[in-house]
Amino acid sequence: MNKKMVMIPILLGTLTLAGCGGSYSSDSSSGGGNSYGSNNNNYGKTMDDIAKKDTKSSSGATTLSQKDVFATVKSKLTTDVIVMLPKNIPLSSKKDYLSAKTTSSSDNYQVVFYETKQPISVNSADLKDTEKATPLVTVSGKTYATEQEAADATGHMDNVNTGVNGLDLGSGITGYSDAGAGSTFLSWAEGRWSLSVRNTTSGDQQDSIDLAKKVVAKLETETLPAPHQVGGVKLEAVPNRADGNSISWQDGATAYMVTQFADPLDGISVATSFTD
Repeated sequence: MNKKMVMIPILLGTLTLAGCGGSYSSDSSSGGGNSYGSNNNNYGKTMDDIAKKDTKSSSGATTLSQKDVFATVKSKLTTDVIVMLPKNIPLSSKKDYLSAKTTSSSDNYQVVFYETKQPISVNSADLKDTEKATPLVTVSGKTYATEQEAADATGHMDNVNTGVNGLDLGSGITGYSDAGAGSTFLSWAEGRWSLSVRNTTSGDQQDSIDLAKKVVAKLETETLPAPHQVGGVKLEAVPNRADGNSISWQDGATAYMVTQFADPLDGISVATSFTD
């Protein structure tokens, strides 16, 4: 007797996705509180068969988990640079989704990650609509002609653990303050990383201290990528200053960067997820 195979369609349920130097942006500030860190770090669940689920537009787009979004992003990058991507992106709501826009060439790649209210596929034109998609963070990698150029691109600062006005940041870390050009800086070093929090001279300097202490505490339980040779972190004490926040590290002649994130602690979370 012949047996007939019955194909049963499976309906996929919606998955919930989850660096003292002065090369900083201008001193204009935005309003808002300084409660750093998202309330919901809702990371996605794992799905299989990514290629079948990615679509060309948001219309009818199948929901991808964060793991699937990262894999889809990697598949769309054409570059000679060794691609490194985070494994988690904090979202502001467990009801929102993750998407991304990619660009690449032989010596660099860039990925802008977005938070969306409805599923939008990677590289969809709908990501240009600010009512549908909000940029969260940019991740990039660029290969330079020399290792020194890559090191310079990280913004790493030498000898930050010297000076006066030492301040205990916890965990045996001492920060040192400096000022210039309308800005104040609180800087310290951890291993091969230099870290700095910038504020305006008119701002509340306690905000800088509070943020620095939170970063130091966070890095007690989370690990930044190991730079070869140096890395730099530059953060803004003034809230919502995405242009001034950057985390970058060198790997030979390549510099990897996490930039354009509004919340400093969320940016740290993205950078440390590279090592998960």
